[in-house]
Amino acid sequence: MLNGKLKYYLILLLACFIWGATPLCGRVLKDSMSPMLITAARFYVVALILFALILILHGKRGLLVSGHDLKILLIMSVVGIFLHNSLLFEGLRFTPASNAAIIESIGPSVTSILAFFFIGERLSSSGWLGIFISCFGAIFIVCKGSISTLVNFEFNIGELLVLVCEIMWSVYVIISWRLSSNISALVVTAYTGLFGATLCLITGLCMGALEVYRFTLSDAWYFFVLSVFAGVVSFASWNYAISRVGASKGSTFIYLVPVFGVMFGVFLLDEAFSSYEFFGALFVVVGMLISIRAKSSIREKQKSIREIKQEIIQKQQNKQRHA
Repeated sequence: MLNGKLKYYLILLLACFIWGATPLCGRVLKDSMSPMLITAARFYVVALILFALILILHGKRGLLVSGHDLKILLIMSVVGIFLHNSLLFEGLRFTPASNAAIIESIGPSVTSILAFFFIGERLSSSGWLGIFISCFGAIFIVCKGSISTLVNFEFNIGELLVLVCEIMWSVYVIISWRLSSNISALVVTAYTGLFGATLCLITGLCMGALEVYRFTLSDAWYFFVLSVFAGVVSFASWNYAISRVGASKGSTFIYLVPVFGVMFGVFLLDEAFSSYEFFGALFVVVGMLISIRAKSSIREKQKSIREIKQEIIQKQQNKQRHA
């Protein structure tokens, strides 16, 4: 069974590896284009490719969505594309890619907290403990391991922006659960990408924030990786592999993204990796592992309860047949 699914796990690994390059690309492109222009251009490319793919696979019918879903997609594009990406690329102007990658890793923890308050998803005590440890690790990095920095509120603006951008992504995920079950992830990404890119374009034009500082062949390559590889190839690979191995098993791979992000920042951009970043990352990883274990435990309990209920129903049906 494991060997049969090995190729799908490798595909998930590849998708996370490419996604890990996002902070690296953003860090490089900050000297080429303004954050608003990077986001607009990137998601116009993503939307164009995905809409073309949808037309090839499903025809014009594949583009149809209900009015209800269209409204939700518009809201998602504001928080998940416009705000999340603009804040990320703006933050990368002031903080290393490795720092951004570690801070981004608290996203699943923030999503779990929002899911608890807004959609009633259960969390065990160990799940809360894991979230607390992960968030402590992220704050430890933002504060650079200094209590006085926290007390005096002396933060790096870039790291704060990355922190807020992850909250926006978690809001995006929570809102997505209001979508109809029959709308595909491909369609969701295409429409939110189009709407988000248009919002960035309009805002950038109004603010005069669509600037090109330079654009070399190297910059073009990083933009290609950011839009085509991280925006389309990883997404398509991820959804393909998830459909084969299941969301519960596949979702744990997402925790590898910040690990790859740190590696890219340290080895390709020669970014320093200090002791406070190491210990902060350690807290984040330990917290994530505890959260994964807690979620697995809850799923197993829920599965056991469902099996018991099914067994009771089956016994009652057997009694009725023999009555």
